[in-house]
Amino acid sequence: MPRIFLILGLATCTIFGWLFYQYSVQQNDLSQLKDYQTVLYEKAELIYEQAQDWSKPIDVNVSDNRLQGDYKVMADFVLSQMIQNAEARNEYLRTLKAIHWDEFLNIDRLDQDRKQKFVETEQMLKQAHLLTAQYQQQTQQREEDSLTRAKHLSIKANLRHQLTDSLRESRDSDKTHALFALELQVLNKADALFEILKNNKWQKKNKTFMFYEDQPLKEFNALYQEVLQLNAEMEKIKKQNRNAVEQKL
Repeated sequence: MPRIFLILGLATCTIFGWLFYQYSVQQNDLSQLKDYQTVLYEKAELIYEQAQDWSKPIDVNVSDNRLQGDYKVMADFVLSQMIQNAEARNEYLRTLKAIHWDEFLNIDRLDQDRKQKFVETEQMLKQAHLLTAQYQQQTQQREEDSLTRAKHLSIKANLRHQLTDSLRESRDSDKTHALFALELQVLNKADALFEILKNNKWQKKNKTFMFYEDQPLKEFNALYQEVLQLNAEMEKIKKQNRNAVEQKL
């Protein structure tokens, strides 16, 4: 069986620069604003590229000599938030890997665990639910903290207002939330697949689950196809994120 349950994919860090540029295009300091936008896009690209390898920490210097004053403060803030969000996402993926979540439906593992009354699998599911709940709660808290900090940045009032507006809009359109919602659906499908495996007779044959009865086989295959579809939707989101970054650069 393929490793269908590793919750994969790193959505692009929210890029505030474009939204902020739209809000501020009428301002007199357009040159510095353009530099601000350019710096954000360039460094967001670096963050995105490094974040693809979630086994390593992100090493991007948020400071840039092209910016000064309020725009430097804003860029440092926005880029630091991007890195924190990406690192939190990667830590989430690392913890899932640590509990061998990518091996959840491995038939050899399940066949062996069945002899122990599925103790390992039960624990794996319990940990996966705990990790996803923690990640969801921490993500919400980071978003709230980020908005609060943005409201109190030591910059001009009009820039602070534009920044918080762009932060809200970026948060509402962030594809990371859509990706995580799909991952939660995969987790629920994993629960259902395990219930079928735990409560019905089956055997391992040529790396395939062979059920003794037709009904559990139909249910298992239907759920498996649904998981494959969810994985395809996640891949589509990742591709959209990648294209969005490239179009803005």
